[in-house]
Amino acid sequence: MTSSLPPAGGLYWQVAVAFVFGAIMGSFLNVCIYRIPRRISFISPARSFCPACRTRVPWYLNIPILSWLVLRGRCAKCHAPIDPRYLIVETLTATLFAIAAWVVPVPTLFPVWVILAILVVTSFVDLEFFIIPDLMSKGGIAAGLVLSILTPGLHQTSASLQAFLSAIAGGITGALILFSVGEFGKLAFGRYKFTLDTPARFHLENLPEGQRKIVIDQESFSWSDHFFRRSDRIILPATEVEIDGAAYRRIELIFFEDRVCIGREMIALDKIKSLSGWTTGGQFPREAMGIGDIKLLAAIGTFVGWHGVLFTVAAGSFIGAASGVIGIILGRWARSQKIPFGPFLAIAAAIWLFWGQEFGRLYARVLG
Repeated sequence: MTSSLPPAGGLYWQVAVAFVFGAIMGSFLNVCIYRIPRRISFISPARSFCPACRTRVPWYLNIPILSWLVLRGRCAKCHAPIDPRYLIVETLTATLFAIAAWVVPVPTLFPVWVILAILVVTSFVDLEFFIIPDLMSKGGIAAGLVLSILTPGLHQTSASLQAFLSAIAGGITGALILFSVGEFGKLAFGRYKFTLDTPARFHLENLPEGQRKIVIDQESFSWSDHFFRRSDRIILPATEVEIDGAAYRRIELIFFEDRVCIGREMIALDKIKSLSGWTTGGQFPREAMGIGDIKLLAAIGTFVGWHGVLFTVAAGSFIGAASGVIGIILGRWARSQKIPFGPFLAIAAAIWLFWGQEFGRLYARVLG
């Protein structure tokens, strides 16, 4: 995307304005990153506030990038540290918007900014919570389809219908690729099993909003991390177990999302007040690919088409694998640690948005 750019002098001003606008937008994206996963309304409180003391932040202390630097990353009232993520998101968004203004034609600049904003929010939410909000993924799909009609140049065409069909093809391709990866991954790596040398204490904990977790020797296994399908189940071989005063010995517990099977007895989990005992291991279901990643790639596909989706999957997988290996070597990640895939898809998608045509020309030259 390097055609239809303004003259050099105008381009510099365009990039500068885009950087400032990106910083302002980054401030809003920080609000999205903080509030969406915590289900905090965008309306009330309407203004930004300190997460520690809940004091509203006045406008003159809410200037993107500068305020964090001037306050040295602390609240002006309670002096509690403010997450560096606020500075990182504002600077990153400003930089991405500026790069887009430099390399993307003006007619398609707005939709590129839209998907970049979506990618920033999903990446940071995924890094912290291991989820990709539907507001971003499903909203991104809708935005991609509409903007493809309004700005067909996004798909290198002047025909709105052709651009719309390209967006649909990209969305479907993205969803099908990751869905297939998830299904094959479930067959190959769909269970995590471990055995303990000596029995360890375990208990079931009920959490807010109907969530639960099993704690085995201080290690937690959350329902939201393991139950994605009706067929998913957790299996614990128990040497001893007590459920609401009833004792069992040497029995296998099979946990479903809403009930537990003990021998021939099935008990609803919401009827159980206490469940604890001793176990010699466990078997837990796991997904190779989260449904959020599938919807995110579908959203990306509506902006970049099926060619861009193929690049995004390949490049995102390579970047993710390389980051995982480096993280393990440096001791930052354990081999069995859960790693979010959304940020790697976002990085790959941004590369395609900026330099996709160049990659296409290079590929054509390689093929001869």
